[in-house]
Amino acid sequence: MLGHYDNGIGKSWEDPNYMKFHNGGTVNFPYLSDGMWFLTQHRRWGLLDKDPDYLAVAKQINQIDLYKEAAAQLKVPLPASPMRSSTLIDGVKWDGSNPAAYAAGFAVKA
Repeated sequence: MLGHYDNGIGKSWEDPNYMKFHNGGTVNFPYLSDGMWFLTQHRRWGLLDKDPDYLAVAKQINQIDLYKEAAAQLKVPLPASPMRSSTLIDGVKWDGSNPAAYAAGFAVKA
């Protein structure tokens, strides 16, 4: 989990993208876009029967103000925006700009 790997048969390597739980606050911020992405997956797999107001629900769940209050007390830096983009394993870019279209855009879904 620290990025130092050895496969036991002679190959070892360092992975700069190892599992990080805090990393100066960069990995545990409750991004609204991440919360919205989880909701798109619930929609995709039939756990939601219609598209919710993705942003409004993410704001209720992610509690960014509470995180900011704790971060300020600990002097943990905050990201510039509560939204971020990611290119996921399927090569599709997720940025939260159109979650309903994103959820509906999968060839494989419930």
